[in-house]
Amino acid sequence: MPYGYRRGGAVQPRRGTILYHLGLGSNQGDRGGQIEKAVEFLQGCGRVLKRSAVYETTPLAMPGSGLFLNMVMALESRLAPADLLKKCKAHEATQGRDLENSHNRDRAIDIDILLAGDLVLAAPELIVPHPRLCERGFVLVPLFEIAPKLVHPLEKATVTQLLSRLRGREKIVRMA
Repeated sequence: MPYGYRRGGAVQPRRGTILYHLGLGSNQGDRGGQIEKAVEFLQGCGRVLKRSAVYETTPLAMPGSGLFLNMVMALESRLAPADLLKKCKAHEATQGRDLENSHNRDRAIDIDILLAGDLVLAAPELIVPHPRLCERGFVLVPLFEIAPKLVHPLEKATVTQLLSRLRGREKIVRMA
């Protein structure tokens, strides 16, 4: 069975592919334009199966920073997680992101691999599922929109259940 489907994925990927769920965010410059450029870029990495609406969200652990635009998408790809990460980091760099000093800083674009099917990886360059996925409303709300029954491979809880655990610290507004 393909990665991501057995555990309640919202869509079924084709044989030989991985169903990725990716988080996209921007709080610098033309935020909406940056998100759309990232979606276009990701279409070259595989097949976009679903995408959430765009949400305006408050930054976490970034005092004084501007509001983010965030969305989540399901991408079917033949790329291995490390290869997809390399491509995403290269795209971020071409859009002006400082990859060495960008933690908790404003960014034109951020592409996070949230889930890679049912895979669990812990490498220095990539941890999947994303280690803070379960505590981020700005990721869980759009993920709920496209895959509410998707099961987190470590937590063994659906996105719906994970979302219900949040305490509501963030402002998350769906954009029209």
